[in-house]
Amino acid sequence: MKSFPIKPGPAVIAVSALALVALAVAIPIVWKPAAFRPAGTDGSTPPGAHGTARPPEPKPGPTVFRFFQENPTNLDAALASDAYSSTVIAQIYSPLVGLTSSLEPTPQAADSWTISRDGLTYVFHIREGVRFHNGRAVTAGDFAFSLTRVFTEPFLSEGLAAGYLDAIEGVPEFIGGKAKAVRGIQVLDDRRLRIHLSRPYRPLLTALALDQTSAVPREVLEARGKQALEVTPVGCGPFRFVRREGAQGVVLAANPDYFMGRPAIDTLIFHAPQGDVTSLGADALLDGRATLSALPADRIEEFRARRGITMLRWQDLSLAFLGMNATIKPLDDPRVRRAIALAVDRQAMLDLQPEGKTLAQGILPPGLPGYTPIQKTYPHDVARARALLTEAGFGPENPLPKLRLYRRSTTNAKTLQVDSLMVRSLAAAGIPVETRYVTWAVLDRLITARKAPMFALSWVADIPDPDTFLRALFYSSSGTNYFRYSNSTVDSLLDVARGADDPTLRQSAYEHAEELILREAPFVPLHNPASFIGLRDEVVGLEMNPLGISTLAMEKLRFAGPRHDEERRSAGR
Repeated sequence: MKSFPIKPGPAVIAVSALALVALAVAIPIVWKPAAFRPAGTDGSTPPGAHGTARPPEPKPGPTVFRFFQENPTNLDAALASDAYSSTVIAQIYSPLVGLTSSLEPTPQAADSWTISRDGLTYVFHIREGVRFHNGRAVTAGDFAFSLTRVFTEPFLSEGLAAGYLDAIEGVPEFIGGKAKAVRGIQVLDDRRLRIHLSRPYRPLLTALALDQTSAVPREVLEARGKQALEVTPVGCGPFRFVRREGAQGVVLAANPDYFMGRPAIDTLIFHAPQGDVTSLGADALLDGRATLSALPADRIEEFRARRGITMLRWQDLSLAFLGMNATIKPLDDPRVRRAIALAVDRQAMLDLQPEGKTLAQGILPPGLPGYTPIQKTYPHDVARARALLTEAGFGPENPLPKLRLYRRSTTNAKTLQVDSLMVRSLAAAGIPVETRYVTWAVLDRLITARKAPMFALSWVADIPDPDTFLRALFYSSSGTNYFRYSNSTVDSLLDVARGADDPTLRQSAYEHAEELILREAPFVPLHNPASFIGLRDEVVGLEMNPLGISTLAMEKLRFAGPRHDEERRSAGR
């Protein structure tokens, strides 16, 4: 996933944002909350089944939560592909499955599910009391419609979910126009949905926790057109849409009928001020206008010493990189891309701004299954970079044309210094680069349209599986292959890995694919970043997981009294 002073009530919160486990089973499994007894063949509780006791109803209060972040590009769940849109979308919609803070599947709109002996058939039971914000009850048919929708355009080529769900039986025939429905998605009755796979796929449950798989009301789209949810979203999540304030943000209100309990926050405002949003949000935290904020990495010491503010380090499963469009000349020549990878002085860039970063060793970040600490990236080697350019036909007589690098605008002095260092290191190898700073909206549009020759971006895992980086970013037909990279051998290896039930075979296929991708250098891995979060002591209920701040369950946040200093220090460790 791509990432990059009014007081209407007595308490105002402001926030600034950055931008698995499916079960391999040998017996039928039934997954239900602890209030029910899951039925395996022996009547025992299946491994991994977790209770989801309904939280007590929070006492409503005139609370407003102000969240500073980039303006979301759209509000249709099926099109969520960047952290800023997903942060809003996650509050409006709800999928069948949720994830715990340790990334284990847990009931969401479905209160239970069963898995067949062969791991190919899943039956989900929709819980009672799930209603769209328009008041209509959510049925299994709504999820069947919504899941099928991700395999149609523009969601197929621009969204994320289709690439994770193509193991569902009948998907190729539906996409190819040979079938009017996806055979493996079947409505048994209003409360039961069956999903049948053509092959085992371990991460299915975590894929069904994606925002893009959330239920949407068919009648809204039929009445108002295919883009209706981008303008006026209707879901069944903890907050309902109120209005969009142009480029300044989005306003949501608590859903009193939310099936997991009414949120403690009454009004949620996503504010998108012009300028460096992270720095502006951090300033607002300091002067009391914000209660929760992402922090610039070079200001963490400033916040660590502040009384009344707890600083937390949020370790994402993420990668910052320098991307290249492999179809735009001269970047269509692998030798030029390799030269760029060799010329970029990644270590010097990291040394200049090291806070919260580790040097990337490959594509997969630490903590993700399949990661190995062995360095797989190109070393810094200017002489070798120059030799590759000469081999590609570039040199003093025929210099490489200036390349344009797009990145999000920033006012952070250290970040600008790092960018300048990178440009100088490339120039030393005979690679002239011009950096263009643009708004997030412009950058997102250029990357999505594949019109940026080079671009700086971060990618946060959508699911805790290697596919979320290797397949999502580099499979030839992936809707999020922003590099237009294509390699049939890589595609075959990723297909083998996805279909393999043998963990050793799966790991081997992923390792080989990662090696080939890095060798052809459609991008340059830079570092694995951590996020730093500052929050005022009166905010409680914050649950962090490695999938980034866009997964923050805002319905769990609430006000409490200030914590004692010892408790605050403990939380910040």
